[in-house]
Amino acid sequence: MSFEQLLSTHIGRTIEVFLANEFFSGQLLSVNNGTFTINFVDSYSSTQLTILIQSVEYLRVLLIFP
Repeated sequence: MSFEQLLSTHIGRTIEVFLANEFFSGQLLSVNNGTFTINFVDSYSSTQLTILIQSVEYLRVLLIFP
């Protein structure tokens, strides 16, 4: 199973993404060829961000229970 296939099983979940100089936390929306898209909320609005998988240093899938 590739990283993309594994990540696609978590669509809809909240993830934390660590890049070399940035950190994002948001809902995983989609996984495509070498990229994935998250919806994150900054201080003003909700933003969709597409991230290259090869630029990810660390990724964590959060398990949030009601």
